[in-house]
Amino acid sequence: MAILDRLPTRDRLQRMGIITTGDCVLCNDALETRSHLFFECPTASNLWEIILQHNGLKKSISSWEDMIVWACNSWKGKSLISTILKLAWCAKIYVLWEERNRRIFQGRSRSTDDLFICIKEFVGIKLRGKKINMFDRVNTFLCNSWAIPEETFA
Repeated sequence: MAILDRLPTRDRLQRMGIITTGDCVLCNDALETRSHLFFECPTASNLWEIILQHNGLKKSISSWEDMIVWACNSWKGKSLISTILKLAWCAKIYVLWEERNRRIFQGRSRSTDDLFICIKEFVGIKLRGKKINMFDRVNTFLCNSWAIPEETFA
């Protein structure tokens, strides 16, 4: 999380005088801060809603700080759902930063669905070879929802 405080988001670059506009390139509707880019931006919030839906969750969180508190308090242990949430959260941050840079430096963009596919692939790759109890209904639901084939399990 400390790295996220040092990312050269557009608000920081604008304060340093490196750029003149600090608008979010994902929504063009607000100043690009860390909280906005990774949590408040409609692209980020839609992506997180999709991730939660794939985990059978519906959680309303009002701020970046509340999200971090929820994650620290709830995503403990080695359960499959905790593991997927941790992986998906990290992948979401990476994919959003990558998408931001793609739009700034290459003038290309992807849809939220395309971004989620990248997250889903990342989670699937990271879970390959893990021991997963498929007798647990929650684990079966998660594997089906995330399209994780059984042959990837140890």
